[in-house]
Amino acid sequence: MKAIILAAGANSRLGNLIDIPKCLLPLKESTILENQINALTKAGLRKEDILIVVGYKAEMIQKLHEHTLFNQKFLEFDNGYSVYLALKHLTYRGNLGNDEQIFILDGDLVYDEDLIKKITASNKENILVNRPVMYSTELKDEISITDSNGKILELIIPSKQNPLHQKYSAIPLYSFTGIMKISKKVAVQLYEKLKTSYQKWYTLPLPELVPVNNFYSFAVPKTLKYCFDVDTKEDLERLSKIR
Repeated sequence: MKAIILAAGANSRLGNLIDIPKCLLPLKESTILENQINALTKAGLRKEDILIVVGYKAEMIQKLHEHTLFNQKFLEFDNGYSVYLALKHLTYRGNLGNDEQIFILDGDLVYDEDLIKKITASNKENILVNRPVMYSTELKDEISITDSNGKILELIIPSKQNPLHQKYSAIPLYSFTGIMKISKKVAVQLYEKLKTSYQKWYTLPLPELVPVNNFYSFAVPKTLKYCFDVDTKEDLERLSKIR
């Protein structure tokens, strides 16, 4: 098992509130990043199996973790380029076994370590970690439609220009949280797609890849203490209250 943590961003949404990479915000007695690394190692990964893609103030992250990859275009492109670089590093330099799986995680995610243990224990090769969401024409995240067994039948990325169709208003919908687990086969497919679309979000190829690769939705357990990303002032306040 390998893990890619995406931590190259320059905090465009919180730039007037913080001046460090979001993954280095304090969480309990350490940081978001250290808690992510601890959760992954407790689930069986070695520290050398965890690759952090860095960019903005990279040296601050590199002091905490040795295995990093620098994204020199972090100010130009969205996170597609980070995933492109990381998958190229893992899949085309002899660093990934044929049966190995890869976590891809946003660096500003705050989650209970039990979540990673549960995903690692799953026998499903390809997983999107999702949470239930109500239908709305304002939805912009990656939305999964599943069968009764949790297999993702369709993945849609709505936008302001192309809102989610009303035909989906009467069925259960699930929104992507920013954590996925994929097989080497899918990693190679995603890398090939990102060769021509790395300027944007890495999830944009998923609507094409998900239905043909047996992806399953992994619902965030209701017993989980927390699972959210840090994007707003309200998120910062929520983060500060975790003990």
